[in-house]
Amino acid sequence: MAKYRHIHTTFWNDPLVLDLTPEQKYFYLYLLTNDKVKQCGIYEISLRQIVYQTGYNKDTILTLLAFFEDAGKIIYSNETNEILLRNFLKYNSSKSPKVIKCIEDELKEVKNQVLIEHLRFDDTVYIDYPKCIDKKKKKKKKNKKEKEKEFIDSVFVFEKDFNKKMLNDFIEYWTESNSDSDNSQMRFEKCDIFNIKKRLARWNKNSETFGSKKNNMPDFLDNVYINRIKDDQAQLKKYYNYLCNSCNYEKYETITGYIKYRKKR
Repeated sequence: MAKYRHIHTTFWNDPLVLDLTPEQKYFYLYLLTNDKVKQCGIYEISLRQIVYQTGYNKDTILTLLAFFEDAGKIIYSNETNEILLRNFLKYNSSKSPKVIKCIEDELKEVKNQVLIEHLRFDDTVYIDYPKCIDKKKKKKKKNKKEKEKEFIDSVFVFEKDFNKKMLNDFIEYWTESNSDSDNSQMRFEKCDIFNIKKRLARWNKNSETFGSKKNNMPDFLDNVYINRIKDDQAQLKKYYNYLCNSCNYEKYETITGYIKYRKKR
């Protein structure tokens, strides 16, 4: 099968891409077009290879991977060195039986099965997913209490790394929901990506840095914090006002009409 990938001309008008730095644009294009990219949109690549091919050092690469993961463009598995390109099948889809068969074969080789679960939400090709994943889908749906307990257990895996009070505050915030009904989602369930270890580290960092401040808000444009409060419009507005009034930020409009915030030049 030919080794090429489609990059739509609309790529350059994407609201995110418009606000990327040249370095970020270059790296994003690399993630979409390097020689390890597979038809299914999930591929394994070592940090060493990325360092060699891009010329960036390891710390820069990890920072860029975290940025695009927070932006919802990729999911990176540190355990298996696999990357999922979100919506890749949407822009590289085909109804060809050979292509679909190729994707199905590639999915059987994926090491981190969680990535396949995420791929389901982006699927526009109607792939026949591996049977081990289909079995998971048939499991009895968990009720709210079961999901909350599972979340709490996952958080306390890191009790040696963080103090108990911080973990309890973290759990109280992310398990909050609008009602006690089993149908109501908890806050963490509304996130497309939720890496507990990374979020705990950021929560702990913010607690140490901003815990003594009365407003308890980051004094920089923190996408993780924004994602945390995105359902609270009053708090979101308060945060943006705080950035503009106290942290030397300004509001501007992109050529596509989106409102963004940046440091004053």
